[in-house]
Amino acid sequence: MTPASPRKHLLRYAATDLTGLAFAAIWASRGLSALSVSPSYSLAAIGIISAPLAWGFLTRDLALARPEIVIDHALAKRARRARTILLFLAGTITGMLHRPDLMIIAAGMIIGGSYLPLGRAMNEPVHLATGMAIMIITLGSLPLPPPYHLAVAGLGTALSCWLGAVMRLLRSTYPTDLPDRTSLEESTGVETLTAPGRAAP
Repeated sequence: MTPASPRKHLLRYAATDLTGLAFAAIWASRGLSALSVSPSYSLAAIGIISAPLAWGFLTRDLALARPEIVIDHALAKRARRARTILLFLAGTITGMLHRPDLMIIAAGMIIGGSYLPLGRAMNEPVHLATGMAIMIITLGSLPLPPPYHLAVAGLGTALSCWLGAVMRLLRSTYPTDLPDRTSLEESTGVETLTAPGRAAP
């Protein structure tokens, strides 16, 4: 089997980060819809938040070649596979029960829970905090009457993802415990760039 090119590795990391932002945008749109916010205002608000975060991840992952590295690939693969299966089952069950309103709750618990093994696989504490926040917010929204439980679950989850994204980008800008250049280059196959004014380790 031909090994993936270094560029493909970086594109895969960037796609993963952008997928997380897409999930946050979906949750935010559901939450704003529950509050009867017009789609145009919702799209504008989500775009204003998502665009700079997407630019930050693309710059970090592709231009600087400093993505967050998966250390335990087997654990990350199992977590993503389990998340996909559980989301499919949740969609099927809520559809059979004719309770589509519960899907965002189930999705919050499933995706929030998947952040925990992914955080371990990447040795990334921000992922662990984000996953815990998503699950706590999702559970806390359950006693609320509709449509408020959808609004709290959707907007709370999106806010957790966005804040987590900001923290991860800040940690990349001002690294304290990131893998050294040798680890990054071995994982991605791309020579990393040294930040201006910072000596290469």
